[in-house]
Order: sequence, then structure tokens, then C-alpha cells
Amino acid sequence: MGAAAALGSSAMWALTSVLLASQTARVRPLLMSGIRSLTASLMLIGLLVATGGLVQLNEMTFITGASMVASGVLGQAVGDTLYINALGFLGVTRTFPITNSAYPFLTFILAILLLGERVTWALPVGGLLIVAGITWIVLEQRRADREDEVPVELARGLVFALAAALAWATATVWLRGQQGNLDAISAASLRIPAASVAVIGTLALTSRADRPLRQLTARSIAIVGLAGLLGTGLGGILFIYAVEHTGAARTAFVTTSAPVFALPMGVIFLSEKLTRRVLLGTAVTIAGIWLVLL
Repeated sequence: MGAAAALGSSAMWALTSVLLASQTARVRPLLMSGIRSLTASLMLIGLLVATGGLVQLNEMTFITGASMVASGVLGQAVGDTLYINALGFLGVTRTFPITNSAYPFLTFILAILLLGERVTWALPVGGLLIVAGITWIVLEQRRADREDEVPVELARGLVFALAAALAWATATVWLRGQQGNLDAISAASLRIPAASVAVIGTLALTSRADRPLRQLTARSIAIVGLAGLLGTGLGGILFIYAVEHTGAARTAFVTTSAPVFALPMGVIFLSEKLTRRVLLGTAVTIAGIWLVLL
């Protein structure tokens, strides 16, 4: 079930990416994050009450509660913000392969050193195939962007990209090590609202009253809110369940396969085109997932 949850989480994040991609021209990134995290937080609080999770929160230790809150803020608020900054310095074509390669392998190293997770030959080999396949897909999809003159600040961008990957990896291992008696819903109900407060607080401090909200409509808010429910909410629950039952390292490798799930969605909803190179990258990624889950 842990492996299925990791794949399900990856699929939810892929669907979220497609939904958000359709609204990037209308909603600012930080506002988008605020809407996503707020809707996910409301859903999780409702699930927590409905499933009797408040009992678990009453019984958890202070260390567990503080760790869930801190890991949520570190992974989603800090990590995602660092990633957005890296995108500004390097562009998607350069940033994605760096973070997508560094995150699972940093998680892999930390999980071995700090958690003592079991390692087989198939895990790093499969991880390499996943990273190679996904990087190939992303580079192929961004080939047209290479003709554009994109200003690049390599040193600063690299620092932000690696810092984002380290924040995500640390948050994943922290979650795995300190989850305690909490199930996935209870843990998510602490992590995601904490990240939501951090993002909304940052939004309130950095927003300017005279700055226009672009073409913000009720439809845009609904689409971004749906992305929050599916990706941040449901995807977050599945991710935590996968980390708990499959391990931090395996989950990190599998969840980097989200672009594979995004391919058919992009073709259907965004009229994107598939090429033979993209299909080959997909095949390599699937082979890597199979090895990681052995």
C-alpha cells in the first residue's frame, strides 16, 4: 500500500501542476500558494474531526507535534520558496534537473545516516533511472525555450536550487523520524496548516495594495482551490502514508516521477505534444520505479 500511495501522491501532484499551469497568467505564484494551502488546510481539519484524529493529537508528544509543524514549514513554505527563487535565476530547464536529482539522493543519504533505512542495489540504480528519465522528459519538453535569451545567474541560482532540495530532503526525513503515533491525516493536519500560515503570513507582509491581481476571477480561484484539495491535501496525505510505510528514500525517488503522470494530462488538457524522446524517457522512468519498488 505504501508504494501505491507514493504513486498516487505523484499522480495528484502531476494533476495539480496541470491545473496550476492553466492559471499562471492570472494568479501570482505566492497568492496561488496561499489559496492552495488554505483550501487544503480546511479539508484536512474537516477530515481530522470526521476521523476522530483529535484523539491522536491529544496523545502525541510535544516533540512529535513540533516536528510535524517544523517539517511542514521547512518543506512546503521554505523549500517551495527557495525553488521559486531558483526558477527566477536559472529558469525551469536548468532548475528542475538540479532539484529533481538532488532531492531524492539527499533524502537517500539522510535516510541511511539518520534513520538507518535498509538499502539494496536496486534502490540507487532505480533512482538513477528515474532521475535520468524525468530529466530527459523535461529537457525535451523545454527544447523550444532554448532559443529564447533567458538571463541566468548560475551561482545564486545553484545555491537556491540545492538549498530547496536540501530543505525538502530534511523535511521528508524529519517527518519519517518523528511522526510518532500520528497517522497520515493527523500528521498532514499539522504540517500543511502550519505551512499555510507561513505562506499567508508572507503574502500579507509582501503584498502591496496598489498591485493589481491580474485577471483574477472566481473560476481561477476555484481551479487553484481544487489544486489545493487534490495536490496539497490528498497528495500530502498519500505522501505521508508512503513515507511511513515505504520509507523516506523510496518515497522521494518515486514521487519525482510526477512529470510522467503529467504527460497524458498535458496532452488532453493543454494540447501538448508527445515525441519519441519523451516516450523513451517515460519508459526509462517506469523501469526505474519498478527497480525502486522491488
